[in-house]
Amino acid sequence: CGPHRSGGRGLVVGALRLRVLVTVPAPATATGVASWSDPSSSGDRCRPAEGPFRPREAALSAPRARVAVVRVPRTRDGEIGTAPVTDRGKRVLAWDPAILPGGGEGTVLLNAHTWPDGSALGNRLLAGLRVGDRLRLRGARGAAACYRVRERTRFRRDRIPAAPTFRSWGPEQVVIIVCSGRRRGPGDWTHRTVWYLDPAPAAGPETGARTVARPH
Repeated sequence: CGPHRSGGRGLVVGALRLRVLVTVPAPATATGVASWSDPSSSGDRCRPAEGPFRPREAALSAPRARVAVVRVPRTRDGEIGTAPVTDRGKRVLAWDPAILPGGGEGTVLLNAHTWPDGSALGNRLLAGLRVGDRLRLRGARGAAACYRVRERTRFRRDRIPAAPTFRSWGPEQVVIIVCSGRRRGPGDWTHRTVWYLDPAPAAGPETGARTVARPH
């Protein structure tokens, strides 16, 4: 989706580029092959993270999928990019390296493309990811962390609240952002759907009980 500025606070939530207030040395780009494979095998159960790690893969309980996580490089002025607009890029989660999962603090920020033909990961998340569903992030040497969706909501493209969404302080959370609403032209969508996820007990992503999502 296309460029977007939020709330006059210097945050750029665009294709999907976001300016954040924290910077850390960027780790190497994560690698992996995107796929829509079933993440329910016994080997996918989480072990509690022993510390921060670089995510390489994500497993979702709904939509049931396993996808690559790729680091998105920053621009010179500190903005965050998205995955390439390619067939592979539409099937991955883009990760901003400012906050590592497993560190216990701040927002692990992820985003995914939404395509008008409905074929991208963002479209699948819009159709299937609800409150109570699970996400597992996995890194090298078995490092993993599980999260459960606590809230799903939709904002107008310029109304994403900065403090709860892009914070670098407070308890660890994962935030996923995708473009949604009406597509007015190339890269121009009226809304952003945002999922907020809290750390969850170690378990397979398929075991998360779903609760009723609030209207959005």
